[in-house]
Amino acid sequence: MRKTGRSARREEMSAGRIEYIEAARQRLRNRRLRRTALLVILVAAVVIYLTGVVNTSVMALEDFADTVRIALMPERGFPQQTGTGAVYQVEALGGSFVVLGEDGCAVYSNSGARLNNIGTGYARPALAAGKNSFVLYNRSGSELRVESRTRELYTRQTSGGIFLCALSNGSELAVVTDDVRKLALLTVYDNARDEMLTWSLTTTEGIPMRMAFSPDGTQLAVATVTAQDGQVVSNLYLLNLRVGEPQLLAAEAGSMPLELEWQSNARLLAVYDSHAALYGSDGSAQGRRDFGGAAVAGLSTANGGLAVLFGSGQSSSVVLMDSGLNIQYEGTVPTAHGIARGTDAFYLLCDSSVECFGMDGTYQWSVPLSARPHAMLANSSGLYVFTDNMVQRITPPDTSGDAASSEASAAPAA
Repeated sequence: MRKTGRSARREEMSAGRIEYIEAARQRLRNRRLRRTALLVILVAAVVIYLTGVVNTSVMALEDFADTVRIALMPERGFPQQTGTGAVYQVEALGGSFVVLGEDGCAVYSNSGARLNNIGTGYARPALAAGKNSFVLYNRSGSELRVESRTRELYTRQTSGGIFLCALSNGSELAVVTDDVRKLALLTVYDNARDEMLTWSLTTTEGIPMRMAFSPDGTQLAVATVTAQDGQVVSNLYLLNLRVGEPQLLAAEAGSMPLELEWQSNARLLAVYDSHAALYGSDGSAQGRRDFGGAAVAGLSTANGGLAVLFGSGQSSSVVLMDSGLNIQYEGTVPTAHGIARGTDAFYLLCDSSVECFGMDGTYQWSVPLSARPHAMLANSSGLYVFTDNMVQRITPPDTSGDAASSEASAAPAA
């Protein structure tokens, strides 16, 4: 029997409404699918774009964990056996220091805890330190390894023999290798280990001898050495890593670069064997201090100034300068072969003692050593002296006039 009237119209309207609703639902599902696909594409693109940032965040987290771990370590005290043999190089790290010797490399916290120990077997090892990590490389080979304070981060093989490396506070890495096409090849890698730029240096530009990243890692100062018209010439370049074009700051005839130190992101200190000079990141010359022909026996660029030790044989002298190369003190001192500038004093490393003087040259104290020292390091935690296989922290004598002492002055070097 066929329905008629209002009941039949309700059924017809219901069928039409159902069809309409189903079509609307299908359109909604299609829109959701399209939005989901677009969102997936966008997320993938963002992840790819921010991979470097993510890696940097992970590195920062690991670095923070190391800092906390070092801060919570109990005081171990000194002396400590390093096992590194004759000392080649000592560099400060955050809350710690690294010592490189003929038998290996070791990292210690400022309180005496061993954090890392590396045996490389490199024929000609060298290292360059950043804020909380360092690069250890073989100057007669093609391998380098980047280490944090507690572990290896990565290794890299280069296509040519390594001349020089530098590491920024943010883990950007600069590597100079030989170049068969020209003279040398400078390659800069970002903190995600990807290549940022390269620079092929010619004989006119010279071989890099010193490199230093600015504190923010956006600039690289490069001091090179070449020969022109029968004499040595030192060229100083500033490489903006965002632009990639080197800028020549200075060309010094007859001088050898000894140290590059950024006082800020806008100011660079360059120390040569004949003088010290200040340059702005805009290329401007901001100051100069000549050494008057005296032989440089040691220098220290710590704590916002410069300390230079001069002399050879039986006489030594010291010049202290502030951040603007203005002289703070100049005078004769006991014969020494090393100097370290502290916050309110400077220290001399002699054959059998450490001597301390005020910033005005006033004698303060002396601590005898039981073995001939190789190196010295001054940081916020104290003064450290390195001998064969041994590091000790110097304790200044008390004001009562008793015999000078140190935490390890009575312990012979191994």
